[in-house]
Amino acid sequence: MPAIASILDAAARCEPLSPRAALQLLATTDPAARRDIWDAAAECKRALVGDTATYVVNLNLNFTNVCALHCAFCAFRREADARDAYAHGIEAIVAKALRYRAQHAITEVTIQGGLNPALPVGYYFDLLRELKSACPDVHLHAYSPQEIDFIQQRSGWSLGRVFDGLRAAGQGTLCGTAAEILVEPTRRKICPEKISTARWLEIVRAAHRAGTRSTATMMFGHIESPADRVTHLQRLRALQRETGGFTEFIPLPFIAAKSPLGRAVGRREIDDDEALLTLAVARLFFGRDLPHLQLGWVKRGLATAQRSLQCGADDIGGTLLEEEISNRAGSRFGSYVPAERLAAAIREVGLAPIQRTTTYGRVASDWSSATTQVSLLPPPCEELTTSEPRRSATRVNPPGNTKMSSP
Repeated sequence: MPAIASILDAAARCEPLSPRAALQLLATTDPAARRDIWDAAAECKRALVGDTATYVVNLNLNFTNVCALHCAFCAFRREADARDAYAHGIEAIVAKALRYRAQHAITEVTIQGGLNPALPVGYYFDLLRELKSACPDVHLHAYSPQEIDFIQQRSGWSLGRVFDGLRAAGQGTLCGTAAEILVEPTRRKICPEKISTARWLEIVRAAHRAGTRSTATMMFGHIESPADRVTHLQRLRALQRETGGFTEFIPLPFIAAKSPLGRAVGRREIDDDEALLTLAVARLFFGRDLPHLQLGWVKRGLATAQRSLQCGADDIGGTLLEEEISNRAGSRFGSYVPAERLAAAIREVGLAPIQRTTTYGRVASDWSSATTQVSLLPPPCEELTTSEPRRSATRVNPPGNTKMSSP
């Protein structure tokens, strides 16, 4: 096996790692060797993007928490008859986006939800169309491959037609979530009802071929092995080399606190050093194939996100107005960080902050209306915002009834 020093010498120059070398680095437990890996990843990052780091001003919209699936790691989903189940009406969602656009100058709205059989398939298109009409300058980062599968199965359309229709309605990019771990034996254990590895890759490939770019993610630190992580990265890199459609890679450390999987296996969450090691190895594995990596603050906190910028990441994440999914799982780090605090965090580690678009263009910053306080509490289940009075739980209509409730 080659020595770590010789592996890092090439990797620091952004020469992509082999799977064997990546596995060797992931197995490293020596603190000094890990620091060498972080340094090599930081050097590769500097060669690609310089001494800068980016962030995005975005709003998260989870339009329903009702889901037909039962993923072992998810603490977000609800049954349709649960007290705190909800499905939000399009008019209220548009009003929310307009308010945040005026108050925080958001440039992106991230849109995801559960697989709710009560929502007609047209809802997915109408939601985009109405949001884009109201906020034409806001990028809609919408839906996951799992939701695309849900749309296709119910519409009977080809994937190409689905993506053409979504793009015409206003979709800018596809969320690269629902990937979890792209290794079937492990995937079947944590989300047996979810689309397969092959199906996830098929849908993302179809998106890229249709001209819709996407992010790429990996949920790690649960029951997967280091070899599973490398296989996952290998499949993403192969697809990136084929299509060039990924905008960034986001490793997602598993949050065990409130998830069924966390309770069932009784595992502690991986420590920050292992999360940063996985990030650094991903940076070195992708090399020039995928220049943007992010370990967002919502999973491990802003301090660890700052450390990630010294270990190969070049993006600190988004403001995440109204982030709900991670907070429901037990994240302790809040649901919003103001844009100027993200910029300050970047400066504190000696890098120049750049506000970016979803696809890594530059945005001129304007924080005149932003608050400097970090929200420490997630929004209530009954609605997507804490700025409005609390209401009783929003009930979800049964399948076949297309009338929507408002938040």
